[in-house]
Amino acid sequence: MANDETPISFEPFFGGFVLETLTIGMYGEARNAIREYIQNGFDSVQRAIDELGILPAGNGLIEIELAEDRNGLTIRDNGAGLSARNAAAVLTRVGASSKRHHKNAGFRGIGRLAGIVFSDRVTFTTKANGEREQSTVIFNARSMREAMAPSKGSNKSALELMKESVVAFRSPNPSVKTHFFEVKLEGFTEAPDECTSARSMYDFVSQVAPVPYPEDFPYLVELRQAAKKSGIPIEEVRIIIKNGTGQPRPVTKRYGAEYEFDSGTIALNDCAIYQSPKDQWWGWVGKKSESGAYTDPRVSGLRVRVRNIQIDGTEIIRDVFRDHAKSYLRFQDYFVGEIFIKPSALVPNARRDGFEEDGNWKQMRSEFAKIVKELGKEAYQVSKKGQLSVDALKASLTNAKRDLRTLRKANFENTDRVITLSKKVTTAQTRVAKALLGASLETAAELQAIASSLTDIKHEALAHVGNAAATIDREKIQQETRDDFLQEVLVLLEDSLSPNCYSDAYESLMQEYGDE
Repeated sequence: MANDETPISFEPFFGGFVLETLTIGMYGEARNAIREYIQNGFDSVQRAIDELGILPAGNGLIEIELAEDRNGLTIRDNGAGLSARNAAAVLTRVGASSKRHHKNAGFRGIGRLAGIVFSDRVTFTTKANGEREQSTVIFNARSMREAMAPSKGSNKSALELMKESVVAFRSPNPSVKTHFFEVKLEGFTEAPDECTSARSMYDFVSQVAPVPYPEDFPYLVELRQAAKKSGIPIEEVRIIIKNGTGQPRPVTKRYGAEYEFDSGTIALNDCAIYQSPKDQWWGWVGKKSESGAYTDPRVSGLRVRVRNIQIDGTEIIRDVFRDHAKSYLRFQDYFVGEIFIKPSALVPNARRDGFEEDGNWKQMRSEFAKIVKELGKEAYQVSKKGQLSVDALKASLTNAKRDLRTLRKANFENTDRVITLSKKVTTAQTRVAKALLGASLETAAELQAIASSLTDIKHEALAHVGNAAATIDREKIQQETRDDFLQEVLVLLEDSLSPNCYSDAYESLMQEYGDE
């Protein structure tokens, strides 16, 4: 410091908006508060097992109980708990934690505030093994929200706001060997459905929490072998949901033997295991014999997990599909599966809807992209095989006949519907032509009959709309056929050419035949 410079003392001021940002502003969906409390309970259970040895492996338990009046919720674990000596200090820290991201599910010291968003009162009660006292810390969440309103959020410091809204005390608990941590949310205001419906709670927890697979999941052995080989285990904890009236219900993942599908239900016929080239992750992908999307959002898509806790929903891998090709975007829902990431490999972001954008994540995304490319091609092949089957083509013919009958009743007055039918028939005719290649004599006879019927339907439909409509129909069909063919050519070229050659070919084709 130069001789003519005079130091100025100052005290940083953190206004109430800081707390508002870390609570109301942090979580895009209020229900993610449940996930935060579950992952904190999971950490506590694992500490009791691995570090303290006070809980046998497999005996960890998290209980979630909905109040009978649906205006409250309690989440309790039998983990290590916090000692009376430092419980209050730990529970009133904000953005500070002794946990480490490579070891713990929660590590930023923010999640405990999540329930403030929709509860009037948040109460933490905890006890450590070997002590005769338990500690209670109560947040007056309602007054905190009011004080953090835009008109008041900067009037008080975050420290003043915490001191006014939080009370802490100890009380006797003679059960020396008892150890637990409990959070109770009371007085809901616009609470998420998961807090008031046991069914919604189960659906959410079964997706995001580190719960076991159900017994009827047919590929458990393969998954356990893959986890052992990779050194990245599938960590689990028992979670039970109590709805205040019925019997407690253990939570498992939703993966099973059969799944909801466009045409009803379908079973997996294979489970592919993928391994990271650098031992940073492993994953499984369920395969099916029919093309199409799973219709149950609780299982559809490939999901990313760290310590078996879901990061975001299905958007992380959906983005990888999108980055590869817009036409691949839909394929995320054509598969079910999970990717387990080594905790030390990536750092989940504060909202836990993705990862910190560092070099490791960029490298891992490129590895996922190779899987996405493979799955996309597989989906195309399964789709094409299904579309060219005799049964599928017969179904197309049946639908065309039905549409034709509808047009007849209306005297073919709706030209747009006639054109739409003609376009569908042309697509079916193209598929019949492809299916005829290499077909047996018996199958070829069936296909020829289908093709003949389709031609009759198209002639009858177009005969009623005149030359103008036929011309419009023909132009649309030519455009659609060209686009489909161009997409197939590009997929084949990408698989056989070097990146530079493919890029040149892509540019030339799009300039000559593309829409733009």
